[in-house]
Amino acid sequence: MSYRRHVHHRSRTSLLVGLGLGLAFIAPACADDPANIVAIDAAAVSTATTGALAPEAGSSTTSSTASSTTTTTTSTTTTTTSTTTSTTVAPTTTPPPPPGPLDLTQDLVGLGYSVEGRPIFAERYGTPGGRRVLVVGVIHGNEDDGLAIVDELRRRVAPDGVELWIVESMNPDGVANQDRHNGNQVDLNRNFPYKWGPIGAPGDGQYAGTGPASEPETQAMINFMQQLQPDITLWYHQDLFVVNPAQGREGRVRARYAELTGLPMGQITGGIYTGIAATWARNEFRPADGVAFIVELGPTLSAQEASVHADAVLTIATEP
Repeated sequence: MSYRRHVHHRSRTSLLVGLGLGLAFIAPACADDPANIVAIDAAAVSTATTGALAPEAGSSTTSSTASSTTTTTTSTTTTTTSTTTSTTVAPTTTPPPPPGPLDLTQDLVGLGYSVEGRPIFAERYGTPGGRRVLVVGVIHGNEDDGLAIVDELRRRVAPDGVELWIVESMNPDGVANQDRHNGNQVDLNRNFPYKWGPIGAPGDGQYAGTGPASEPETQAMINFMQQLQPDITLWYHQDLFVVNPAQGREGRVRARYAELTGLPMGQITGGIYTGIAATWARNEFRPADGVAFIVELGPTLSAQEASVHADAVLTIATEP
């Protein structure tokens, strides 16, 4: 059974309070995204007062005659005027603050906002100061089976000596809209600065954006990862069901992950591979012999398979 769902951050409201960013944000209302949060001023809340119009204010006398008996009733009615005030909350046009220093001692870190105003978070588990392992559940919004693996990792105890970091999705707009692209119709996995190249136009499958790291989601991840300096980073994709081979330590870690999960080793082909997130990360952390690779899941992912992948992440996290 395929694992498909929208992003649901744990206790969203309390998480936002815990960020300490001191920022309000306005995200677009989205009927198919129940986890979406809209923070607005109280004055912007729609109000409505309804009621049937009564006769003109004053006293009225109603007389009725029945069985030769006359009854006179006097009533006082106050006129109520129906007033409806409606306010439409539009996406904010104020750009998010530029990426800056992050407090990586916290268990939840706000990294930035998507094009459509959704927050991007990183979660920390395990041993502070241990080997830093980063898992990115989603980069292409309609390739979201990695969310099941993220959920499995949350339920496990990270091994001693491992500081596990999870970014559920670096493309929350794409997940909400079930679209490969972000809100600007950019393929975020062609938008990273290492060997970036212009590809296509907005909406094209591999549109790379207006320039290297042009998108706020890309900028947020670069800022986070440069400060985090992860030893191992995994990025989940679909549907090729393969792990690309490599050389050296990188190759050994990839082969081990493939062995643990039953994924075959093979070349990933069929696209223009410039501005790739994992390639940028490998180049960025090469001096420290850092590892960064793509895991291509199949078209579906069962609960049992998600559990196997989560176990594999924690296994390679403890091996050389």
